[in-house]
Amino acid sequence: MIIRFRLSLSQRLLVGLLVVSFACFAVIAGLTIRDTINETYELFDAHLAQTALALLRVTDPDDDDPHVIPRSVESPSLNEIFSQWPDLPERLASAGSVSGNPQGQGAAPQVSGESADPGSIHSLHVEYEKKLRYQIWTRDGRLLLRSSNAPDVAMTGLDGFSEITDSAGQTWRYYGVWDRHHDFRVLVSEAHDVRNRLVRSIALHLASPLALGLPVLIFLLWLSISRGLNPLGTLTREIEKRKPENLMPLDAASAPGEVRPMVLALNELLRRMTHTLESERLFTANAAHELRTPLAAIQAQLHAARAADGGAERQRAMDQLQLGVERGIRLVGQLLTLARLDPEQALPDAQPVDMGCIAQEVCAQLAPLALQREQTLELEIEPDLPLLPGNADMLSMLIGNLVDNAIRYTQRSGDIKIAIRRQAADIVLEVSDDGPGIPAAQRLRVFERFYRLAGQDQPGTGLGLAICRRIAELHKAQIHLADGPDGIGLSVSVLLRR
Repeated sequence: MIIRFRLSLSQRLLVGLLVVSFACFAVIAGLTIRDTINETYELFDAHLAQTALALLRVTDPDDDDPHVIPRSVESPSLNEIFSQWPDLPERLASAGSVSGNPQGQGAAPQVSGESADPGSIHSLHVEYEKKLRYQIWTRDGRLLLRSSNAPDVAMTGLDGFSEITDSAGQTWRYYGVWDRHHDFRVLVSEAHDVRNRLVRSIALHLASPLALGLPVLIFLLWLSISRGLNPLGTLTREIEKRKPENLMPLDAASAPGEVRPMVLALNELLRRMTHTLESERLFTANAAHELRTPLAAIQAQLHAARAADGGAERQRAMDQLQLGVERGIRLVGQLLTLARLDPEQALPDAQPVDMGCIAQEVCAQLAPLALQREQTLELEIEPDLPLLPGNADMLSMLIGNLVDNAIRYTQRSGDIKIAIRRQAADIVLEVSDDGPGIPAAQRLRVFERFYRLAGQDQPGTGLGLAICRRIAELHKAQIHLADGPDGIGLSVSVLLRR
């Protein structure tokens, strides 16, 4: 069984921000460490070169040749040099110079740092001295002076900067320089450990704030995200507290910009639900009222049939009972049809349909009813009509309701005409009769459910035109009532768009 963990929106934001933050910190730290390493190495090289030049100045004060420093940094003072090698002046004085004391040429090389008191020097200073070595050579190859940790052979034969790894596996950085007269050569070397230790210290100082600030960063991000998502929590609590019958729109003005489209969409859904529920309540109330009448009539005719004395009276009651049952069946069928069409939905099963063929089938089914009433049923179809997208069953129901109403409400021997013709790129269905018609003031109300004109002697439910209007709406069509031909009767036209 696989258990899938779904992160909340705040958790996703927190994880995403942490990943982005750490990526940025890593890039910044990497670039900073890289630049710091380069700067540190340049600084150490400059310090190494400056130390060599300072030693050269002490060894040969008359040398005024301007030696070039690799980097433009401030040179160390003589006090700084003497603080690193306290006995350097005495050693040089006792050693003598090549140009000023020829007798000193045979003297042994002096070793600086041997008489220094370890207790008078800071531990870090001592450690640094162990990693810094120097030699001063004369032109004839005699070692004039060296540090206590320097060998008695030349550390390097190269001038300028160079690197050599000794037998112990330790890498040294060298700098060699001659004076102007080429009398003295100073070699200064520095162990890479000093540089590496400083680089590690810098990296540690860069990483320490990041590690120590991690809990603070997580807390601040969590706090910011939680406060930023408070409107969602407020909206959730408002919806949770609502009762099922409360479908009032939510306050979209106070919602954040990112949430406002969702609130507006939810308000639109609430509006449609309100309309649907109101339609359902109205439909249920009207259906209950309309069903009560045929059921009461059926019950009355049933009592009359049971109480009838003669066969003729009983037959008359049974005929009325059958008519009531038929009316009830028709009413229930129309109610079910209207209930199926009423919800706000898209047109189901839309296919290209031929309005002429549908009209022919409907007229063939209703022709016997027109013949019983001695009415003329005329169908006129314009040739080569284009196909329309629609639902064939619904369009058949639309034409059937319009023709059935025309047959029922037109007097005997009346004329009924059905025409289907082209109008520009659209198709017009028109059903006209020469019956009593509908007064202009009531032509809008007859599309309401269960609305019937006063004084009607024909049985009906008042749902036929309501069903026709709903079918027309689903097909994006327009239905319109007008006077019949020559101002007599009624003409119903439906404009079907392609």
